[in-house]
Amino acid sequence: AMRRILVASCEQEISSFNPHPSEYSDFSILRGDEVFAAHAQADTCVRGFYDVFASRKDVELVATYSAGAPSAGPLSAAGFSRLSSELVEAIGGAMSPDVAAIYLSMHGAMGALGELDPEGHILEHVRALVGPDIPIVVSLDLHGILTDKMLRHCDAIAVYHTYPHDDFTRTGERAGRLMEAILDRGARPVMARIFIPALVRGPELITATGLYGRIIDRAIAMERSGEALSAAVLIGNPFTDAPELGSQALVVTDNDAAAAERLARELADAFWAK
Repeated sequence: AMRRILVASCEQEISSFNPHPSEYSDFSILRGDEVFAAHAQADTCVRGFYDVFASRKDVELVATYSAGAPSAGPLSAAGFSRLSSELVEAIGGAMSPDVAAIYLSMHGAMGALGELDPEGHILEHVRALVGPDIPIVVSLDLHGILTDKMLRHCDAIAVYHTYPHDDFTRTGERAGRLMEAILDRGARPVMARIFIPALVRGPELITATGLYGRIIDRAIAMERSGEALSAAVLIGNPFTDAPELGSQALVVTDNDAAAAERLARELADAFWAK
């Protein structure tokens, strides 16, 4: 039987201290088929995810909604209400008995007036809509602020491994392979997150040359060796003022909570030591 995967995107990185709020009108909104058309030649996570499944005859990707805006101040309350409602309604409108999973391309450092965790809010509402059994896979920027709410309402997360970012498409591909592990091999992802009370800036974050890159190298090795389904260290965005802002180690394993915790601790300890 044909299985369908719903795809949606909602991405913005804000500065809480920028006095000019973002508005709904600042977002480029795409719906349905125009989403994949726009991403087809682009260097984006959606493009990478699409590439993983494009040639498969047993899976149909269904694009629902895509929203993206340049950096500015927090999104207005009315703007976020409309944006989040439209995204959730688009997913709801595409739901059918043959929907097997959902992929959301997100940033992680959004912010809205009256909502300090927009990504968590969206995931909570998508989860409420589709129920507990449909896997939700997310991709995030390493400047994202991972929250308890985000972790509670998705199944697995892939995170950028490079700064400056040059792995948008590869991260989407890694999200696609996470999805394949769940749908094809019956993987049961468990996530371990360790919070690191640090906000870091500066040249050591350039992953090709800096100390942060050597820690990310270990995360990449965890993925490639099969120790982990996904591994990352997120450093947050110091300009998005939110309660859970900080740096975080994140590891996803296949149904092995102890290993996820041990590997996340290894990354966090290495990061803290530097």
